[in-house]
Amino acid sequence: MSTLNGSVYVQGNAVLLVTSSAAPTSITIADGKSLQLYNQAPSFSLSGNVVLNGIGTASEFGYYGLPGNTSVSFNGNAAFVGTIYAPEAALSLGGGGNNNYDFIGSAVANSITMNGHYNFHYDEALAKTGPYRSYVVTSWKEMSPIDVPYIYASSTVQSRGQGILAPSLP
Repeated sequence: MSTLNGSVYVQGNAVLLVTSSAAPTSITIADGKSLQLYNQAPSFSLSGNVVLNGIGTASEFGYYGLPGNTSVSFNGNAAFVGTIYAPEAALSLGGGGNNNYDFIGSAVANSITMNGHYNFHYDEALAKTGPYRSYVVTSWKEMSPIDVPYIYASSTVQSRGQGILAPSLP
C-alpha cells in the first residue's frame, strides 16, 4: 500500500507494508485480531484525539519502522496501545490528555522525546507474549530523588540512548 490515511478497521490477522505516506486518523483492531504494520515511508504520525488500538492489547499491534522511516510522532492527545520497533526513527510523544495512559506497550527508537504530561506505560505482559522476547535491558539511567522534581518542572523530557535493548545470549 502506498498511502495509509483515514480510519482503518482490521478484521483479521493482517500484515501491511506502507511505502509512501502514513498518517491515519484511527486504527481499530477487532478483538483477538492483530496488525503488523511495516512502514518505509519517512514518517508516521497520529494527532488530535486519535486512539490507535485503544481497546486491544499491546501484543495485537506491532509497528515496524524500516530503515527509511526516520520520524514517528503522536501529538494532541493521541493514544497508543502496541509495540514500536523503529531503530532509525526519532519517536516524539507530545501533548497527553485525558487518558489514564497515553502510551501502553513498548518502544525501541533512535531517540525518544516526551513533551507535556504524556504517560508511558510498559506492558509487562509483553515479556511473555510480545515480539521482543529474549531481549534484556543492558543499560538505563536511574534517577536520584533529587532529580525527580526537575522532571515535573521541565516542559520537555528527552532521552537519547537510554534503555538500550540487546539480545540475550544463550
